[in-house]
Amino acid sequence: MLEDAARPLGVRVEMDPEPQRNRFIRSDQYSFIQRGIPALAFKFGYEKGSPEEAIARKWVAERYHAPSDDLAQPVDLEAAARFNAMIARLVEAVANREQRPRWKEESFFRRFAR
Repeated sequence: MLEDAARPLGVRVEMDPEPQRNRFIRSDQYSFIQRGIPALAFKFGYEKGSPEEAIARKWVAERYHAPSDDLAQPVDLEAAARFNAMIARLVEAVANREQRPRWKEESFFRRFAR
């Protein structure tokens, strides 16, 4: 469903290239998950070895959770708008399904379902 929402906007969907960092359980939405409330986490990515990877790694090393991690940072407003449109398309598609979202049988997070 996410790929269907992303494709018309030119957004490519990829699996987490660094699952060992456990970003899903370290993000704000995890407290919802633990209470059985559906929640998603989206991260911006990059291709391995790309200039964007170097930028992202530098940002994490120098700005992430630092005083310089503020609203004065440059933002690609066009990309942000596409990202928001993709999320809106996904939310609409999920809301219009006959079945509510559910965890896969083999998912660790299924234990929190209600």
